[in-house]
Amino acid sequence: MNALSDGVYAFALTLLVLDLKAPEIPGVTNPELTADLLNQVPNFIAYIIGFLIVAFFWITHHRILQSVAKCDERALKFNLLHLLFISLTPYVASLIGHYEGDRIATIVFSADLGLASLSLDLLGFYVLGKQEWRVDETEGTLGTMPGWTVYAGPILALVSILLSLVRPDVALLIWLLLPIREIVLWKREA
Repeated sequence: MNALSDGVYAFALTLLVLDLKAPEIPGVTNPELTADLLNQVPNFIAYIIGFLIVAFFWITHHRILQSVAKCDERALKFNLLHLLFISLTPYVASLIGHYEGDRIATIVFSADLGLASLSLDLLGFYVLGKQEWRVDETEGTLGTMPGWTVYAGPILALVSILLSLVRPDVALLIWLLLPIREIVLWKREA
């Protein structure tokens, strides 16, 4: 399960960069290059947000599974459901880059990330609830974290979707709060 998951995460992180294109204009001038790079700012923003969120999902996935020695078919299905949404992330990030400020693109992006987060929560609660599978009680403590931190992704998705009806640009940036959650958790663990 870990090997497949790591492969999907690595592939998704790599695919995110494919929307960033170098100009293919022979003899491009500095003003033309600057204009082209400025036109790609939405793609860069989508790449950065997508990369950070997928990377933090991978860290959480690793934390969940590092204390588990076994799994069953249900755990595999929860994991595959999660990977479905992770593998879709490069596509939804591409929508954001191509349709900057578009409400529907922002809703689709937020829905995918919210479902990826929720499916990861379901996987965590399922496998960490199986005490007989546990090998190290000091790690993988998703179930003991405050609810606001566990459900931060689905909550951010709902807030982002609602906010996208008014301000799609702000709705997209709200996803940067998820890495802040990780920083708070890291400080708590230290």
